[in-house]
Amino acid sequence: MTPSRHRHRYRVFFPWLTILLFTLVTAELAAAQEPLREIEAGPPRLLTDPFLQNPGPDSIHVIWLTNFPGQQHEVLFGEELERREVASTVKMERMLEDGSSRMLGQSFDEVVSRPVYRHEAVVEGLPADVRTPYQVRSVANDGEVLISEAFSLQPTPSQGTPVRILLTSDQQNRLMSPANFQKVEETVGPVDAVFFSADLVDHPRRASEWFDRFDPAWLDNPGTEGQPAYPSARPAFFPALQGRFQQLFPEFPYKGGRILQYATLFASIGNHEVSGRYRPNADIQVGNSVRRADINSMYNDPQPRWYAEMRYAEFADEVNPSGDPAVREQWIRDHSYDFDVYRQLFTHPDDGPEGESFYSARFGDVFLISMNVSRIWRTWSVGANSRSKFIEMAAEANNPDEWGFGEFLFERFDEESVQYAWLRDTLESPAAQEAKYRVIMAHQGVFGVGDNSVPVLTDPVLHLDYVDAEGNELTREVALPPAGNERRQVFRDEVLPLIGAVTEVRYEYPIDQDIWLNAIEPLLLENGVNLVHNGHSHLWTRSKVGTLNYLETSNIGNSFGAYWEQPDGTLWRDAFRASWARNFWNDLDSENPRWNPDNYPRANDPHGRAPIYPTLANPMMDYEGQPELPFVSSNNVTVFSILDTGTGYVHSYAFDTRDPLGPVVEFDRLALASSVLGDANGDGVLNEDDMAVMRGYLRQPASSCPACDLDGDGVISIRDARLLILQLRR
Repeated sequence: MTPSRHRHRYRVFFPWLTILLFTLVTAELAAAQEPLREIEAGPPRLLTDPFLQNPGPDSIHVIWLTNFPGQQHEVLFGEELERREVASTVKMERMLEDGSSRMLGQSFDEVVSRPVYRHEAVVEGLPADVRTPYQVRSVANDGEVLISEAFSLQPTPSQGTPVRILLTSDQQNRLMSPANFQKVEETVGPVDAVFFSADLVDHPRRASEWFDRFDPAWLDNPGTEGQPAYPSARPAFFPALQGRFQQLFPEFPYKGGRILQYATLFASIGNHEVSGRYRPNADIQVGNSVRRADINSMYNDPQPRWYAEMRYAEFADEVNPSGDPAVREQWIRDHSYDFDVYRQLFTHPDDGPEGESFYSARFGDVFLISMNVSRIWRTWSVGANSRSKFIEMAAEANNPDEWGFGEFLFERFDEESVQYAWLRDTLESPAAQEAKYRVIMAHQGVFGVGDNSVPVLTDPVLHLDYVDAEGNELTREVALPPAGNERRQVFRDEVLPLIGAVTEVRYEYPIDQDIWLNAIEPLLLENGVNLVHNGHSHLWTRSKVGTLNYLETSNIGNSFGAYWEQPDGTLWRDAFRASWARNFWNDLDSENPRWNPDNYPRANDPHGRAPIYPTLANPMMDYEGQPELPFVSSNNVTVFSILDTGTGYVHSYAFDTRDPLGPVVEFDRLALASSVLGDANGDGVLNEDDMAVMRGYLRQPASSCPACDLDGDGVISIRDARLLILQLRR
């Protein structure tokens, strides 16, 4: 780590400043949090219909939420609802509201606690492959009885039993989501399961985003003719996925779909399942200003756990004199990040070494693995007042307590990690190897043409500009090791001695150090994984590497854009990733860029995975008047995908939300286990689309597209293309 010369404004280094700044114990960090004011719950009500999770061979978990603790809660089930199972009840922690909450008849001028109670019963003794009627019954504190409608449930389907699974992600309280889920119900009927690849809501601690978000001001903007209605609406999670949004907003043209009452929910952790440092209503000095911490700011204010552990060691005698492990753990979470609301709200299998953070499950012929590859999302800006992916705020350059540490990973998945070892062992297990289909859920940045596929999934490399005692302007590069204890030591040795003399803190994301590409993708290929189901960029796109299919089907409620170089070499819509972040791209275009431009492709998948054109229709051309495109990126057209093990296909559908009476159109069909030579796009049909895909693999090894190697010589060549032409002619 040899310092290099770097031109910067002269600044004198005072050694005592390092000690003073780093050992200063602020009242905000050390003091225990004052209890928040709890708001009135209001009249007793069911906050949700029941939803289903964690099925077994003859059982399933039934969960629902209310605004009261109640006297008794139970599930009634059976053909005549003659059987019953009593539920356990817990009060949800840190369910909050604040000035940005939108609730009918209520507003708040500070962060407050909201009473929410979760009820869960395990219904057992269920017949295999049969749907059983059920409903839930809650008795309020005053004796009022609240009963849900009757729905149906089932245990884990047997192998060989056809199931239909909704592949979705990124509801995130976005406008089109009620239309999306309503059209799932109307088009497919009750699905058997939902594989939800993360980002369920925007801010997990805000209760109304889960249950009842509504703002009468939405009515003031009904939208213009021919465009989506009420464009300001931000629908809550459960009303959209349980078909009850019109109960909150009768004027809205879509009610959502009654999906979670019937389908088993399997989810994964993404950036919006994580909340940052917990310091509600605290006045925090950041840069040259003071801000009051609210739900939004706390969400985007995580720090790495290893850093909180290092700080805890300094404060332990003061905050935990008895050495209670529970107190230590809570302090570290409060000063780093947590998945607590997600973990409290949902019940997933806990077969992994870290509980439900990552897990596996068999569902019919599908073996599902839910990974945790989440990291914080930060802005692209590199201005002096930005705490972003790439830079720390200039005023906080010498205050690590207010650093963001770039887009750091919440969970390790490199080859030396616990998650990687578990993934390898799970993929090699008989349960996985004997399954007909192997599916991975992994939310963030693993593939795609969205802006969120860059930077790649790697640990940020720290660059510190500083001035030494002799006035020399230098730069130190610090690659922090993956292990927490090693990171703390390197930070102490390489970073802390410079505090007080730092002029700029930057982060680089080397594209060749992509952990997913280098460690995970080869493991998935080796073990015959059929599908990676990811999200994060809010669009529909798919690709194929060897026998491994990638599918992002997250154009659910909105889109954040697609960035693609067209066949003629121009950029679609003349747009590149995060083009609004002019200061970052201007820096990369400058004579002496501070970041390596090679690490940040402006368009396409960062590793050149070619997007595959839809096989049946083209929504961007048909609905948006665009040229034929290999993706869907639209704030008018919503997309959903169904994995049907009976047909062996993933069927993708599009619906134009501007026309409530319009058709739902199947536009793509992906064969998960195609063994047909020449079927390069995996749709189970040989046609000209396969030829187009094959051209992209010419002169590459057969492992890049096994279905393209028709002559079996191990290389995709012109001869293979000619053989495919012959098959098409026949």
